[in-house]
Amino acid sequence: MAHASYLIGDAETGIAAVVDPQRDVDGYIEDAAKLGLTIKHVFLTHFHADFIAGHLELRDRVGAQIHLGAQADADYDFVPMADGSTVEMGSVRIQVLEKPGHTPEGICVLVYDLAADADKPHAVLTGDTLFIGDVGRPDLMASIGVSAMDLAGMMYDSLRTKLLPLAEETLLYPGHGAGSLCGKNLSSDTVSTIGVQRLFNYALQPMSKRKLILVVTEDQPQAPQYFAYDAALNKREHPTLDQTIERVMVPLTLDEVLAQQASGAQALCWTRLDQSLSSQTPAWRKRSPFDLGASGSTAWQAT
Repeated sequence: MAHASYLIGDAETGIAAVVDPQRDVDGYIEDAAKLGLTIKHVFLTHFHADFIAGHLELRDRVGAQIHLGAQADADYDFVPMADGSTVEMGSVRIQVLEKPGHTPEGICVLVYDLAADADKPHAVLTGDTLFIGDVGRPDLMASIGVSAMDLAGMMYDSLRTKLLPLAEETLLYPGHGAGSLCGKNLSSDTVSTIGVQRLFNYALQPMSKRKLILVVTEDQPQAPQYFAYDAALNKREHPTLDQTIERVMVPLTLDEVLAQQASGAQALCWTRLDQSLSSQTPAWRKRSPFDLGASGSTAWQAT
């Protein structure tokens, strides 16, 4: 999945926002507390298809307000963020760019450090629109009647009218890295700049809209069947992770476990990763470098 999420905070006001959280939100809440911050806002750059997001969890746990693109349609209350809409957090400004392409409701998030420069954004969180070395695939909405060709055309416009005009030194933080099926050529790097991507990202090279449509729609990997389910679930009001665990995590006796296994059930070991893991801990149990310090991770191991 190679998912990236971001915690943005202002030390003056103590207000923080989380962008594209995973469903287990303990890490964001813990990190915010260590920094003296309170999470007041949560943004989804789009309705994610590869994982269930933690926007409802942050709403219920800490009272965070949910922000979605203005074209989004969801069951729960949210603030629709049109192009240019802002959230002010002391010396930090968050501004939304509507950028359909990967999905119709997609947004990018500009982050301004107002104390340093009130006119140019310090960074852009590009969600699944622009990756390092790639762009988001446009073919995941066909099941609900939105063609890949149409979305790829929107992607062309979004890249050239919204992202390429940004200053070359603008830091670029994507929504995924290498290993994600949301694109076909993602880098393992976790941060780049608009200038570097302008030079080396194939989708940002000079070409016609028709050419880009052909380039980004060909040779995409097969999407897992659960993608459509996850995207639909992220639009709906659904039980949070805590509610789901309380409902399904019923302790079993050893005899019950053995009986379940005998009937064909598989046992899974759920391990909550701990930031205090030692240097001797196997690499697969450590926090992924793509978490960028924003959250913990969860490992599932078949036994």
